[in-house]
Amino acid sequence: MIKKILLCTDGSPSAGIAGVYARWLAKKSGATIRALHITDQRLLEGPLLADLSGAFGAQPYAALLPQLEEIHRQKAGIILTNVASLCQAEQIPCETIHVTGTLVHSLIEQEAVADLVVLGQHGEHATWSENMLGSSVESMVRASVKPCLVTPPVFHEPQDLLLAYDGSRGAQLALESAIDWALALGAEMTIVTVCPQESEAAATASLHAAVARAGERGLKAHPQLLHGHPEAEILTLAESLGADLIVMGAYGHTRIREFILGSTTSHVLRKSRLPVLLVRS
Repeated sequence: MIKKILLCTDGSPSAGIAGVYARWLAKKSGATIRALHITDQRLLEGPLLADLSGAFGAQPYAALLPQLEEIHRQKAGIILTNVASLCQAEQIPCETIHVTGTLVHSLIEQEAVADLVVLGQHGEHATWSENMLGSSVESMVRASVKPCLVTPPVFHEPQDLLLAYDGSRGAQLALESAIDWALALGAEMTIVTVCPQESEAAATASLHAAVARAGERGLKAHPQLLHGHPEAEILTLAESLGADLIVMGAYGHTRIREFILGSTTSHVLRKSRLPVLLVRS
């Protein structure tokens, strides 16, 4: 299922739970973990340091910068050593890497050799609020081209999967991935489609086709057809079913619509108390 996991870690409690999920998956799949800590270049070039440069002068600032870089290097070393120690205790192969750069660019570079990216829902300094689309975590998830597992603040062993399905190309890929996960984990799976009343016939046919596809691959899936706002219905159903993992296609609308209106994907990511697996189209 998964052979290489890229674990993004910043030392925060949320990243710690992401590490628990990554190790759990690694043991289940026999995967290796590559723990990545990114020092955001903005911390070395931001307004605070510009103010220091203006206040102290260019020469003192130039002398201060290497000290700041060393502080971040030491911080990264502590964080990554802790991750490696936890992996070693569970006999999970692990390598660590520290890079300095922009978060998005660094992630894209490092995920090239990974099958899955795992990161916590809340970063070290992020405030994950309903109206905030510019957080570091969401920016990284939007830019990633690999499947991403975004983890909540509390670990729940995935045993019941909920697939959000709308019949789109992204949903088709999410279906195949969800089946892979359910079969590998020995988990149950429910497939939910949320549609307007006037689209019920087409949605029902699409949903039954998805259930049939799961059956072809040896997995009995349970269908759910609901009406209303997709993001609210998905989260409510996940809670009522006691699901442990939500699987969905990543950002199915156009880029313009996502940034202006938001998307079901973004809403579920922000509000979910469960891990969310985003599958790329």
